[in-house]
Amino acid sequence: MKKRYLLLSFVLLSSCSSKVDTSNLKIVAPTGAPAFAFYNHANSNNFETNSTPSNIVAMMNDKSDKDIVAIDTVTGIRAIQKGAPYLLASNITLGNFYIASTGNDDNKVMDEDDKIILFGENQTPDLVFHYIYGNVFDKNIEYVTNVQDAAKCLASGKNLLTGSSIDYVFVAQPVLYTILNNKNATTYSKAEIYENIQDKYKEKSDNLSLIQASIFVKNSDDSKYNKTINNFLKSLKSDITSVINNPNLMDNTIGKLETEVATSLYGANYQMVKKVIEDDNSLGLGYIKAIDNKKAIDNFISLFGMDETNEEIYFK
Repeated sequence: MKKRYLLLSFVLLSSCSSKVDTSNLKIVAPTGAPAFAFYNHANSNNFETNSTPSNIVAMMNDKSDKDIVAIDTVTGIRAIQKGAPYLLASNITLGNFYIASTGNDDNKVMDEDDKIILFGENQTPDLVFHYIYGNVFDKNIEYVTNVQDAAKCLASGKNLLTGSSIDYVFVAQPVLYTILNNKNATTYSKAEIYENIQDKYKEKSDNLSLIQASIFVKNSDDSKYNKTINNFLKSLKSDITSVINNPNLMDNTIGKLETEVATSLYGANYQMVKKVIEDDNSLGLGYIKAIDNKKAIDNFISLFGMDETNEEIYFK
């Protein structure tokens, strides 16, 4: 009997010792939707965010201490092509773009005569819009710098810079939710979602998903290190799946931070983000292993004039 207990103890100790510790991995993510994939790392000193993508790209170098980098897919791939020692591991945000109507359009159908706001000229929103709709609406498109400026147009129904009355606005979550629920907005109760861009993109691309932020991991020949990375990715996938099913999980992590600290770290109020996730996951969180999603990735980056990816850039 004693031998059986000793054997059982040995097995239990062995299984515990085989657990891989990922807590020392250093992570950086952009504020906004991708950051919320890391809700379980709210209290970790090894997790940081940055609101400027160029700052994150600058961390993808030979001397970087960052093991896990979340950034928009195109920027990350271009960094690798320029020599950044990282590999593309997974896609974690799969689109949170929408077209919202301001309530100014009488026939409630977006047509050539309607004024449309787009943010990010020659960037992802602009390229995705034109991939879906072509050049039909070009004569009445007005560009603004960023999603915050687009949100102001949606809230007021006007482009304050040009004085134009605006009919439709290309915008992203969670900013969209904020405006639609802002009782002080001029367009409150009139503005509404007109088109889900993710659905339109899938229709156009033969059911391929839109790709936004991805996870890039440090390229290493160290098998022990790669095992640690693999375990982290499995954990991240589980975290994302869990929070999509139960956004209240954030209460135990982000919710424990002071409100100002949490909003600064994640780039948005987490209570609002919970509601966005509850609304059919319109934040666009997800987890797809990148090599398994290569066709969709190649289709998406082609919008930017990029060639198909080489499998050598993927973490497998």
